[in-house]
Amino acid sequence: MREPGGPERRGMAGRSQDRSLREELTCAICCDLFREPVMLDCMHHFCKACIQGYWDSCTRVPSCPQCRREFPGRSFRTHYLLSGLVEKVRRCSSPEHRHKMQKHLEDALQARQKEMETFLQRKHAVQEDICALTKVSGELNLKIQAEFAHLHQILEEEERAVLAELGEKEEQSLARLHGDVFRLEEGMSVLQRDIERIEQTLSKMEEASLLEVESLDIRPLVRVETQPAFNLQHYRDSHSGPLQYIFWRRMLRSICPAPAPLTFDPESAHPNLVFSRDLTAVTERNRAQPVPSSPRRFLQCVNVLGAQTFDSGRHYWEVWVGRKTKWDLGVAAESVDRAAKVKLCPENGYWTLRLRNRTEYWATATPWVRLTPRRPPWKIGVLLDCQEGTVTFFDAGDMSHLFTFHQVSAERYCPFFSTCFSDGRVNVEPMRLCHLAL
Repeated sequence: MREPGGPERRGMAGRSQDRSLREELTCAICCDLFREPVMLDCMHHFCKACIQGYWDSCTRVPSCPQCRREFPGRSFRTHYLLSGLVEKVRRCSSPEHRHKMQKHLEDALQARQKEMETFLQRKHAVQEDICALTKVSGELNLKIQAEFAHLHQILEEEERAVLAELGEKEEQSLARLHGDVFRLEEGMSVLQRDIERIEQTLSKMEEASLLEVESLDIRPLVRVETQPAFNLQHYRDSHSGPLQYIFWRRMLRSICPAPAPLTFDPESAHPNLVFSRDLTAVTERNRAQPVPSSPRRFLQCVNVLGAQTFDSGRHYWEVWVGRKTKWDLGVAAESVDRAAKVKLCPENGYWTLRLRNRTEYWATATPWVRLTPRRPPWKIGVLLDCQEGTVTFFDAGDMSHLFTFHQVSAERYCPFFSTCFSDGRVNVEPMRLCHLAL
């Protein structure tokens, strides 16, 4: 059974409406659609030729064929609106028009079906995104819990060690103090016995003979060896240091990856670059410096690599860019062509971020990706994960994520830096490698 209101029911209703409209527009004399419809004073309508022929065939006074109302004369009014409606119905009833309407509806149906298919595909894609998001969120949840569990374990172990050390020192100090008390109590017992003998002799002084008094063993004062006075304030102060700072420094030893103390590699540097003595700051000068020739040196662009290279593990470093108006930094394959001027992109062995025109931040992916950080970052963090094949960039001020390159692959990786040209003194501020200060 088809449910009420289905396509058949709607089709029947449509055909019924068509018949009703045709009946309303049909002349009662010729039983066909009106041709040049006219309206009599009684408000009935007929074809002009039909009513004129009807009146010609009548010998009586002109009247209406439907209501039989008689009229003083043969007068009627042309009904132009009805005439237009009739012509429209006549055109719509033609096979050509029906074919055209059928084609129009078929096209509309096909368009709606294609649109429905597109919506279904988009729905399936969104549902897949939901599943993927749920899965990734679960994985991240476990990862974050594991990281915090590791931190908690470190803190708990430090807490147990510190409390154990405090307990051991307390036990040692108490043992020493209890020993002093015991020795003092022993000395007090000896003194008490001497006091009692002396008091007893004094009480019998009149009866005692001089010989007995002289024979009384009056020993020197009792000596008890004890430790120097216990310094309670020193004990308190030695365990009242900045515990959070102390434990934070100890926790740094467990951080993986620990912030790498990078230095620049002068042998790879473009001749226009000048370095600080400790090789942690670099500035571009508008003239080339006298430098030894080296196949490792960049010649076309003011680039420089880090002195440290990596082929495994996870590594993190931070670069101070301050108020520079343009720069490039990130990771490069050790094998990049240093003599040629090439585009910084993954296909050429570069995974970098760049700043241009003070405010335009880009990830040099293929194609480039425009970045919109929440604030201009003064310090950029770079995380290289050789195992996962990713290079991730952060605003090191608040560790907000900027961009991640995936499918990174090279035999060895080098930290990469470009100060870009100083443009007079507009971009003269140095680029610095940040070392974690403790």
